[in-house]
Amino acid sequence: MVGFLVGYGILDGDAQGRVNLLFLLMLFAFLPVLGLILSIAFLITGGRKGLVGWMLELPILPKHLAAEVTNIGLSGRRKTWLFYQTQIVTLSFALGGVLVYLLLLIGSDISFVWRSTLLQAPDLYPALNFLAAPWFFWSEAQPSLELLQQTQDFRLSAQTADVPVLGQWWKYIFAAQFTYNLLPRAIMLVVSRNRFLQVSFVAMEYSPLLPKSEASLRSSSKEQSLAAVVYTIPVPYVLLDWAAAPDFCHKHIKKFFGNPTSECKIEPLQEYKLDQLFGELENQVVLVLVKSWEPPLGELWDYLSALPDKNQKFILPLDWDESSVKPIRDNHLSEWRRFCVTLNDWQLLQLGESL
Repeated sequence: MVGFLVGYGILDGDAQGRVNLLFLLMLFAFLPVLGLILSIAFLITGGRKGLVGWMLELPILPKHLAAEVTNIGLSGRRKTWLFYQTQIVTLSFALGGVLVYLLLLIGSDISFVWRSTLLQAPDLYPALNFLAAPWFFWSEAQPSLELLQQTQDFRLSAQTADVPVLGQWWKYIFAAQFTYNLLPRAIMLVVSRNRFLQVSFVAMEYSPLLPKSEASLRSSSKEQSLAAVVYTIPVPYVLLDWAAAPDFCHKHIKKFFGNPTSECKIEPLQEYKLDQLFGELENQVVLVLVKSWEPPLGELWDYLSALPDKNQKFILPLDWDESSVKPIRDNHLSEWRRFCVTLNDWQLLQLGESL
């Protein structure tokens, strides 16, 4: 819908119905190519957010709803899902623009003109000719210097070009849309989807986002191993609080292991915090505090998998009420043991045989 409305706003033209050819090329060629370059950069560098990630962080939706939307379709790898959804959004935008373009071609007479204070037709022709190189086989969609001269418009003078000539740019614009917008985005959609499925296949050994029926089938077909529980950690250690636990929980942990060298709260949709900590976490023991009663989600799997391999790493599920820490339930402990076994070099920690 956004692509449709933006396309209509530009293709509607001015008061005389004239559409600026240069604005169309900016919308249908230059901006899509710039977005494509950014997408490829995200793909190569492993960008975590993408367009959809930034959209979810805008103050449009409530935070709890944005977090749940982020989890839809995840199989343990949030950033690949966001990259995949970004391609869907951008391709949908492109399709909306193409749809309104075709509808207006059928139902109205679009007059294509161009205006520039600095450029003349001989200056603009090489650039347009270069853009048309991919569809060299379509002669009717190629630009010409004569057509450029006939469709140049000046605001304070009457239009001298014949009316039929003003519509001859439609094939060039359509070819530019297909070449620089639709086709590259369709390819990126296929690539991102395959990448997401491949990463998800690895992470699906354990996925709390699977429907319960499917998870039950996996459990019945293959006996799931459980991670061992440990009760001590080397010190010093760094405490990462995924649970947003109250202060008395932190004090309770310090009774067992002493004061951490540093403490940090980590949460969904703020992955940059881990990146800032990488230097501090090097060669240190990492202790991640989680709520025992909340099932482990794919975003947590992403966080934990992103930590440096050289660290000794522990997950501490903790249960508490309004004023004190209480023993963890057996079913919750089993859930976290199944989760922990899917992670490399992570151990499940408890504070003692009993509290």
